[in-house]
Amino acid sequence: MKTGPLPTARLAALAACLLLVAGPARAGLEEFSTFSCEEQERDDESLLDHVLTRTPIAWRDEWEHSRLAIRSAQGCLTSGEWFNATDLKLSTSLGGRVAFGFAIRQNESDRYAYNYSEFSVHVPTRYGTPGYMFRPSRDKASQDMAVMWDFGADTSAFQLHLVYGLEDVFNNFWEFRQAETGGRSQPYLRHPWEPGLEMTIRRSDVRLNVGGRWLTPGERRVIISYTDPTLDHLTTLWGTMAWLTVETRALGIDWTASTVNHQAKSTDHPQYVPEPDGKDYRRQWWVETSAHRGLSRRWSAEARWLYMERTQTHAPPVDPPRFGGIDRMIQGETVWALKPSLALRFGLMRDRITITQSQISAQYSYGTRAEDRGYVGVIMRFGMVSLQAIEGIELDNEPYDVWLWHDKGFVQIQARF
Repeated sequence: MKTGPLPTARLAALAACLLLVAGPARAGLEEFSTFSCEEQERDDESLLDHVLTRTPIAWRDEWEHSRLAIRSAQGCLTSGEWFNATDLKLSTSLGGRVAFGFAIRQNESDRYAYNYSEFSVHVPTRYGTPGYMFRPSRDKASQDMAVMWDFGADTSAFQLHLVYGLEDVFNNFWEFRQAETGGRSQPYLRHPWEPGLEMTIRRSDVRLNVGGRWLTPGERRVIISYTDPTLDHLTTLWGTMAWLTVETRALGIDWTASTVNHQAKSTDHPQYVPEPDGKDYRRQWWVETSAHRGLSRRWSAEARWLYMERTQTHAPPVDPPRFGGIDRMIQGETVWALKPSLALRFGLMRDRITITQSQISAQYSYGTRAEDRGYVGVIMRFGMVSLQAIEGIELDNEPYDVWLWHDKGFVQIQARF
């Protein structure tokens, strides 16, 4: 990676495409409204599945430096649910150094679900790159927009992305009458905003990425009947997400430490009946460390430890009032690189899960347990397309019927154009 100063013209051109690179700083209301900790219990090996669905870190630089690229991570969660996370980014010139961008961001899993298509414009200046983004949607009231300001580029030592999102801009905000959401009128009484930032520092000995987003508290009136306002409901939602990752190299080992904190709170209650308020608070956070070392020209090894807590608390009339889960995962794997375009992965994983629930147990929780898994994977390169396929084999007895043995498949693909 180059960490020295870049020519002004080149830096401006790279900065024009920064928004397409700094995707994690652009969020949406759906990443908080659909967020659930309890839902992950439908998959008794949810954490193991999410870890194996990750795109290889070795592909990151190519993704960040590409203006036209797609990547997709998919995998098996349950017998009826499939994990899908797909990102597409395109960029072209609007004349001079001004850039036009298009992106698709999809994530469908047991943690949350969203599907965004984004159009953006970026105008490089000597003081950074201001930009504008718009998300169309079938529900007019659910369309989002954002204003941004970027500094640095994907190859510079310092990179900063600032964004101020305006959620549901056509819902009782920029028009005289409220647009329907999902076929029902839900005008905002207090409109939500979503500021966020992401900063990346790249040096020869360390890389740091830190960021956060805040969905400000929003309140809506759900109109059940236009003739009887006593039937109307009031709903609220707010949320935050913050993350930090540090990478360095010491003693011949590549070290990584990271943490993520995701939380949201929503309420739903009749307009004239303040209690019960139907509160639903959920928080998921984890810390993770890994160590990677090359053993020879062809062999390398990696060890990983991850500690995660999940909490979801309800107020009446919803039961159970509280759900808590703690995951403690360890992972070890080796990689055999047969040639630059072909490598094999071999690994073992173990997750000790502690579940605590008050009163009624969640109907789909498998309770306190330990999950063990072995896996083998292949990483291939075809021109500008990278492909990884993983087959996971469960090593413990399952509480449900399986045929011969319980296996799960995962695939990741990345291509640039």
